Amino acid sequence: MFYSQQTTMPTELTNLYSEIAQDATLRLQSHVKHCIAEHGDISFAQYMQLALYHPELGYYTRGQQNVGKSGDFFTSVSVGSCFGIILAHRIHSLWENQPNFNQAAPFHLIEIGANSGQLAKDILDTIQQQFPNLYTQLRYHIAEHLEAAKLSQLNTLKNHQDRLTHHTELAEISETQGIIISNELIDAFPVHLLQLQNNQWNERLVTVENDELTFILSENLSPELEAFTQTLPQDLPEGYQTEYRPAIDSFTQAARNALQHSTTITIDYGHTHSAYYQPSRSTGTLRCYHQHQADEAPLDLPGLKDITAHVDFTQLANSYLNADHYLTHFSAQSHYLTTHARDWLIQLENELTDEDASPQQQQLAMKSIRQFQTLTHPTIMGHQFYILETSTQSPSTPDTLALLEV
Repeated sequence: MFYSQQTTMPTELTNLYSEIAQDATLRLQSHVKHCIAEHGDISFAQYMQLALYHPELGYYTRGQQNVGKSGDFFTSVSVGSCFGIILAHRIHSLWENQPNFNQAAPFHLIEIGANSGQLAKDILDTIQQQFPNLYTQLRYHIAEHLEAAKLSQLNTLKNHQDRLTHHTELAEISETQGIIISNELIDAFPVHLLQLQNNQWNERLVTVENDELTFILSENLSPELEAFTQTLPQDLPEGYQTEYRPAIDSFTQAARNALQHSTTITIDYGHTHSAYYQPSRSTGTLRCYHQHQADEAPLDLPGLKDITAHVDFTQLANSYLNADHYLTHFSAQSHYLTTHARDWLIQLENELTDEDASPQQQQLAMKSIRQFQTLTHPTIMGHQFYILETSTQSPSTPDTLALLEV
């Protein structure tokens, strides 16, 4: 996601937050407090699950617009169709070249968490127009557990209904060959919060004091969290805070089970392990977003703000390796899009210089080039987002996590 450069909450927005706290937010606060009263302090991962995905009151489940100029943040998709067009070219290349793929058989493209369905539309429109042989074989699956998002996707993809199948979760899919794609999905997986206190790691739990949600430290770590802390640097400063995402292994295993022969394309913002846990990153990467403003107060107004944390791409890569995938590519979005946009960019340049091209064609070409520049510019989106590809097919070069240390 992309948001404005202002990362502190100005006074007028703080007041605005208080004014626009909706009934749903107050009800969700009450629900969280009730859960704590009934069952005791909860992990931040449990709180984040409720804040984002409560069936009626969660940020993503209430069906409100949260992406784009009128929402809370921008994504690569909201910049324009350029992102989906380039991914369509990459998908076509994989369909043509991967040895286990049978081009005469159905080819399954699976998107997990497709938001409004706009990325799917951009991909399918491009494949239909430029790669009709692939479109004939294509089956587009969306794994989506949010009913409001599903309704939006059905409307967005009404011209591709004969290609589309919806599933509640990835585990429902079992096909032979294809590609699994996710765009800004992993960053919304709930995280546990950890803090180094007196040379000992503690989990930051959510509790209630004076009828307000607040954090409390607990020295009792689960075996999974304890094992994670053993991977962290030994020279981190007192008070250092960070996150751990527990659902990665179940996600990569579900991806492995969904397709016998597959490539996965994961697009998100994050860091490799060595960059993620730098001593200077002392407050972690957890952030909240509302109306293109960022803050670090996740317990305020649950359900009104997006809550997210950067992806540890080393954790994700290790999990894919354990799920019998090979690592085949990792790079910043700028490098990835530039590599796979080559043929398309040449086509646009030809349209700009073609004397027979209509003014409308040239305007459209220029618009697409501007979108590409936004997506690849190092200070905008080009170096904020990374793309990891994995495959069930062994690559020609030895498989190594060194691929991520770029």
